[in-house]
Amino acid sequence: MAPDSRAEQRILDGSAWNDFCDRLKALGELVRRAETPHDVQNQALGYRYLTRLLRAGLEGSVDYADPQYPAFYRMADETKKVLNDNPDNFYQNCIIDPRFEYRISGTRGSVRWFSLGMKAGKGDAGGMASTGELDSTQMTFGDDGRFEIHVSREPQPGNWLPMTDDSRIIVVRQTFGDKQTEEIARLEIECLNPERPDNTLDPAAFETQLQLATGFVEATAGLGIDWMETYRHSTLNALPLHDQAVLQAAGGDPNISYYQSYWKLAPDEALLVHLTDIPDCEYWNLQISNYWMESLDHRFFRICVNNFNAHHEPDGSVRIVVAHEDPGAAYPNWLDTCRHDQGGMLGRYVGATDPPKEMPARVVKLGELRG
Repeated sequence: MAPDSRAEQRILDGSAWNDFCDRLKALGELVRRAETPHDVQNQALGYRYLTRLLRAGLEGSVDYADPQYPAFYRMADETKKVLNDNPDNFYQNCIIDPRFEYRISGTRGSVRWFSLGMKAGKGDAGGMASTGELDSTQMTFGDDGRFEIHVSREPQPGNWLPMTDDSRIIVVRQTFGDKQTEEIARLEIECLNPERPDNTLDPAAFETQLQLATGFVEATAGLGIDWMETYRHSTLNALPLHDQAVLQAAGGDPNISYYQSYWKLAPDEALLVHLTDIPDCEYWNLQISNYWMESLDHRFFRICVNNFNAHHEPDGSVRIVVAHEDPGAAYPNWLDTCRHDQGGMLGRYVGATDPPKEMPARVVKLGELRG
C-alpha cells in the first residue's frame, strides 16, 4: 500500500527515526553547558539524567498518550527523577483532553494526603499551570474507602476535578508519612465518551510523538540548569520561600509552599537547618538532590526528613544536618550527601496558611557539630 501522507513516507524511508536520533544526540550538549559542573561524576550523572527523562518523555508522548484510552503512569519514580521530585511522594500522571469527560475510581488506602492537579500543556516543564485542583481533605469516601471523581468542564455533584479548554494532564501526588506502613490510594480512570473504538498507533502521528518526547527532555533539563544557576548566585546554602507562581507554572501544587535552592559543601562542612517556627500543616519535609535536581537515592540512603519521622528537640524545633559524614548522635536528622559535593534541595509545607519566610540554614564546620 502506498503511504497516505508525507508523515507516513518518513516512517517508511527512516527519516523520522533518523531525525529523532539526531535530535537526541544534540541534546547531549545540555550536559556540557558552561554553567554545569564539569567533573566526571556530575557529567556522567547528566547523561544518565537525559536517559531517564527520555524514558519519561516516551511514556507520556507515546505509550500513555491517548486521551480517549487514558491510564495513570509514573513520570517520576524511584529511578526517574524530575526537578526535585519528593521522595515521600508516589507520583502519577495521566494525559486527558477537555473534549471528553472522565471518571476516576479507586480506594482510599491509608496514605496521609493525596492531591489531583489538572494542568495545562503537555507536561513540558515550565508550562503546566494549574487549571483545577482537588485533594483528599476535600473529598468524600464510602465506608469501605471507595470513591469516584468526575472530571469535566461543567460542575458535577460530589467529588469533581474541573477542566478548562487548556487542560491536558492530571498530576497525582500521594504523600507518605511512613512508606513502610501506609498504603497508597488505588486509582483507575476511564473516558466516558470516546470517539474511536481502539487506541491503535497512528503511523502518521508517530514522528510528532517522538518529537514531543525529545522536546520534553530539552525543556526539562534546560529549565533545571537555568534554575540551578539562579540559585547558585542568589540563594546558595539558604532556603528562602520561593516565588510560588514560578513553581506552580512548572506543575507545582498550589497547596504547597516551596523552599527550593542549591547546596554546596566542602568535605569538612555541613549545612545546619534549624526549623523553629514550623506552621500548622498537613505535612512538611526537606530533601536533597544532585546537581540535576534528581532526588538522591532514597531507596538506600536517608536523604529526606519529614514531620512524621523527624527527631524533635525539647522545645519542638527540628535540627537537620546535610553533611558528607554522620555528624554524631546529637544530630539524628542527618541527610547523607552520598558523596555529592553539590546539588538541589527543597523544603515543603503542605496546607500551611501562614508559611514562614525561610527555613533557616547556615554552613558550619562538621567538627563544630561533633564537638
